[in-house]
Amino acid sequence: MRIIYFLSLLFVFNLSVGQKSKPILVEAKYAVNSNNTWSFKEAKSKKFIPFSKNNSLNIGYNKQSAVWCYFKIKNNDSKNDRKTWLCFDNNHIDSLVFYNPNKEKVLGDRTTTPSPYIDSQAFEINLKPNEERVCYIKIIKEISFLQFAFHLAEEQTLARKSHVKIAIVSFLLGIILLLIVFNFILFYIYKEKLYGFYIIYTFLSAFYIMISSNYAKNFLWPDFLYFSECRIYISSLWFINLGFFASYFLDFKKYYPIKNKIIFTLNKVNYSIIISSLICLFLDKLAFIKMFFVLGYINFLFIIGLVIWSTFQYFKIDKVKSVSTFLGFLPQFIWMSAVILRSFQIIPKSLPENWLIIITFHEVFLFGFILNKNYIDTFIKNKNLITEISAEKDKAIQTITRVQIRERRTIANIIHDNLGSKIAYILQLIQLKNSTLAYESIKELATDIRVISHEILPKSLDDGALLNSLKRQIRILNSGKKNTVVELFTYDFPEKIDKDWVYDLYLVSLELINNAFKHGKATTVTIEFYGYPESYVFQYSDNGIGFNNATFAKGFGLENIEKRILFYKGTFAVESQDQQGTTVQICLPK
Repeated sequence: MRIIYFLSLLFVFNLSVGQKSKPILVEAKYAVNSNNTWSFKEAKSKKFIPFSKNNSLNIGYNKQSAVWCYFKIKNNDSKNDRKTWLCFDNNHIDSLVFYNPNKEKVLGDRTTTPSPYIDSQAFEINLKPNEERVCYIKIIKEISFLQFAFHLAEEQTLARKSHVKIAIVSFLLGIILLLIVFNFILFYIYKEKLYGFYIIYTFLSAFYIMISSNYAKNFLWPDFLYFSECRIYISSLWFINLGFFASYFLDFKKYYPIKNKIIFTLNKVNYSIIISSLICLFLDKLAFIKMFFVLGYINFLFIIGLVIWSTFQYFKIDKVKSVSTFLGFLPQFIWMSAVILRSFQIIPKSLPENWLIIITFHEVFLFGFILNKNYIDTFIKNKNLITEISAEKDKAIQTITRVQIRERRTIANIIHDNLGSKIAYILQLIQLKNSTLAYESIKELATDIRVISHEILPKSLDDGALLNSLKRQIRILNSGKKNTVVELFTYDFPEKIDKDWVYDLYLVSLELINNAFKHGKATTVTIEFYGYPESYVFQYSDNGIGFNNATFAKGFGLENIEKRILFYKGTFAVESQDQQGTTVQICLPK
């Protein structure tokens, strides 16, 4: 029983607090003047229909009509003065004329007077204790769908909401500005249309946020009288650019050419609708504008639906892009669907207008993040690639240095072993004054020097005689070794080639032969040259001990050969098995 008493006391207390928290009562009615001909005196004599606060009043498509609202507001407090604000949640009404017994006040897009608070169109009402006041408000929206709701609000609440909204919109606009600047730099560098469409889309989004939030009217251009038209046409251009951006982002031209054509065709229709509606507006042919509104709404809805449908199909191609596009466009699709269905009174309510600011920023930030992330990833990949190229260059320099050292050491050994001893012998003959023998030794030395120079790099290579140079060298090799043989075959291969790689291919051939006899323990080496319409092919094979391809890492010699071939944009392939010899194939483009 005590619990019941306690709960009863709480209930009574809550009722008393509720009575005190609502000291101002309001009675509201409205009447529609379809041709906007009533004067204030005439309007007061008309029959008004009751409606309650916070319930949205939808007049539908409006053509130069006026809605008159009647308000009876009473201060239910018998001791204190009360100040309240009569607020309308639609910031895009052309004009609201407040008829008060003491004064008239005008707010709206078609006026030069912005609302005191950015969150709503608000009129101040001061009431003495127990005072009851009647006021009328004339609401005009010349062309568009007219929908609004009213409520009473305290000054502190309005100020707090307005400050929060100003801070949020300012922050969002700052972020959008940074995205525009950053993507403009990327567009300037890469000249990609995707960045250009994103910049236009983001720029239009910023304007749309400023107009929809009443930021532009309150802070930037209070004397501007055409925000309603700007809002409609900027949103139209915004949706058109959104379609282009989506088609480029998902690469419709490559993967969905038919859908790409449909989107471009529909966007051309949208441009035609915009131009036609502007002409009708200029010629005062307002009866046709509703038709253009309806066609534009349906067209945009179809484009967004087509984009979302394509994102599901694109999931098989790129999961990240597909999911991000779906998340980006789904809120816009829901918003647009709600606006259209509410405009035709198919559903009772539309989404709150502040949601559009969040949806717009969501799209801009999401796609901006993706584009910038793609750039950063590309930048990091390029940086890593440059690092790898630099490392390869360093490695190549080290390889070249080692090759030079090895070749110089080889030349030094040849000079020391073959030439040094003969020169010393000639000097002894000169000291002994044996000129005849010295003369013969000098002639023999000259022959040796000529042979050695041909072994190192034959003079005939300067004329492109690769085959002739190799045949001469192979002849010398075969004559100097008894148990080994080197065979050379040619198939449609020219005798002379005007290519820089003849020197490298000559040295590569000798290096492979040397490796076959020295390391591969081969007894037979076969070299073949093929001439094809588009390329030259060099094939080497031996019957040596070979190696295992799976476990063998390219040694210094093979790695150096491969680098030489790749420098000329050729291909290099090695095939070998244990105890089954080695095959090397080199293909060089003509």
